[in-house]
Amino acid sequence: RNLPCSASEMAMFQVPTRPAGHVHVEFKAGRMDWDGRMVTPDKRKGKILLYTSEEDQLTHFQWMDRDKNEVVTDLIVINDAYLERIQKCTSGRAYILRFTSSDKKMFFWMQEPSTDKDDENIKKFNEAVGATIPEKPTAATATPAATPAATPAAAAPAAAGAAATQEIDPQLRAVLTQFLTQGGAGAGAGLARAPLPMTTVLTSEVLQSLLTDEAACSEMIGLLPESHKNQEGLSEVLCSPQLQQSLSALTQAVHSDQLPVLLASLGLDPSVINGASGDALELLCRAMESKFKE
Repeated sequence: RNLPCSASEMAMFQVPTRPAGHVHVEFKAGRMDWDGRMVTPDKRKGKILLYTSEEDQLTHFQWMDRDKNEVVTDLIVINDAYLERIQKCTSGRAYILRFTSSDKKMFFWMQEPSTDKDDENIKKFNEAVGATIPEKPTAATATPAATPAATPAAAAPAAAGAAATQEIDPQLRAVLTQFLTQGGAGAGAGLARAPLPMTTVLTSEVLQSLLTDEAACSEMIGLLPESHKNQEGLSEVLCSPQLQQSLSALTQAVHSDQLPVLLASLGLDPSVINGASGDALELLCRAMESKFKE
């Protein structure tokens, strides 16, 4: 006899999704949405996963919905992201994901039943990403005394206690809102990055036209595996789905908040984007032109 099952019941029997590549660290954690003013708790059961993709060789930060066994957030991190605990929050294990190249912030709360591996997981995460974590400001340089409005929330008793790993305490939301208000959202709107895909520039026609450039072919063939070190192998690679996937991954990296870090890792001058406007892909082209022109 067949019995109907709910989506959550079906998820219990699903094999957890494992990305193809090296997993640096993973742990259960929920997320909190921030609209620039308020923190909104997301009570879904979640998981943070940091891994290096076998396909594109880039490091991915993912947040997964454990009930639906699906990836909700997938970011490419390039040596500039790090997690740290929000010490002001005493009613739950709240963490902030910061980026050294921008004012971007993401908030999470631990859902692991035990606190035993919290510090170890955060250490593994930060060491795997490899960001240079800024030193915390001293009391002399910190924001002036907390506003009176924040005092009741800070003095209120913890309603959830140990159960904070399963339910969001209202106090947690209040403290995080206070934290954001004091920390600020960053005045600058940042560099506009319209999502112009790399494939709109490096079309199949453009890539195939490279086959007529003897110097370009010689250089590209030298980068291919032994099985493809010839003209036919190069032609096959230039029209392969794998190349398209790699271009898509590069598009995401170029239009991310880590563009300065990406430029530096490619040996390009990050200063070309200082005060610049326009599409991030155009800025990447300017950086390459600046490096290779005589």
